[in-house]
Amino acid sequence: MSRSLTIAEWVLPGHPDKLCDALADRCVGEVLKTDPHGQCGIEAGCAFGHVFVTGLLGFMLQRRPQAQEQVAQWVRETYASAGYGGRWDPLPQSLEVHLEALRFESRQEEWQALRHLSDDQAICVGYAQATPETGYLPGAHWLARALAMQLHAQQQADPQGDIGPDGKVIVRGEEQTDGRFRVTGVSMSLHHAEDADWLALRRHADTALRSVMGDAPLPELELNGAGMFVCGGPTGDNGSTGKKLVMDAYGPTVPIGGGAWCGKDVHKPDRAGGLLARRMALECVELGLGGRVRVQLEYRPNSPAPASVQVWADGRAAPLPKSVKIASTKEVAQAVLAGLAEKEFVPLLEGEWARWGHFGRGRTWWEPYEISLSVPEKVKL
Repeated sequence: MSRSLTIAEWVLPGHPDKLCDALADRCVGEVLKTDPHGQCGIEAGCAFGHVFVTGLLGFMLQRRPQAQEQVAQWVRETYASAGYGGRWDPLPQSLEVHLEALRFESRQEEWQALRHLSDDQAICVGYAQATPETGYLPGAHWLARALAMQLHAQQQADPQGDIGPDGKVIVRGEEQTDGRFRVTGVSMSLHHAEDADWLALRRHADTALRSVMGDAPLPELELNGAGMFVCGGPTGDNGSTGKKLVMDAYGPTVPIGGGAWCGKDVHKPDRAGGLLARRMALECVELGLGGRVRVQLEYRPNSPAPASVQVWADGRAAPLPKSVKIASTKEVAQAVLAGLAEKEFVPLLEGEWARWGHFGRGRTWWEPYEISLSVPEKVKL
């Protein structure tokens, strides 16, 4: 059976780019919780103790008159939930939050009649493969995220210990044509205190690897290959929204299509189309169209639904099964908002989607099938 080298990465919530993604989505969540038809198109950037939030938040301002004053607090809470504070700079309470280029506009009821129309163009890609044990995602992509989530959980268990909130994971392995994945190497870069015990850092990394891999033989692990990593987060590098698009989608083996999701509301074609395309790809796999299915949707300005749909199954063009529905932008937004309301908007407000992705972690409208979060046997091979 033929094999191909596959590589994927993930970063921890304290990474500067993921800080920006999470705080942008916090703003989106707060707006949509206030006004389901709200318009959000914002960007965020950070460096050292400065955070810049720019763009547009349009909604019924009378429902939340203090929103502009609350943005700075949302930023600080995002930093704190990622692990900053105490010994880890920058301290949330000391951040300088710049909102000079953030625009607030009142959107009244007449605006609702237009939100079903695409306000931009977009090319959206959805992907799924016949491996429910990896959340229907490429094995390397699934494993990189699983390791990052475990590292973050360990850091949160001892937030003022030797391990900081920033970090990166790279997974390397072989993916076979039937979707099975064999991991051959892992690289971790862990943010740490200057006086940290390097043996303790190694135990921290080994514990995460063993927790995710179970009883399987551990792959080769490289830890902090660049040396000491004491200057982490925005103190060590600048960050901005949208710089981790490949990671946010399906990893480097799948085309990503259009632009960023974080900072955009669920009516935006980028986000609505990406969720719809994922659902359609999953349905195609469940119908047996192929072991790897990619769906591409084209959105044009002022349109209520995709202008075109293309499907590839196992690398070849395929017809869209008649039972797979092409939902309108309005239908997608309504379905997503209904799910968010049931969960009290936690995935957006706490940056869960921004930090860990939208796919392969549980049932939602765009993930209608059961997904096991246990360690998959096909990753252990």
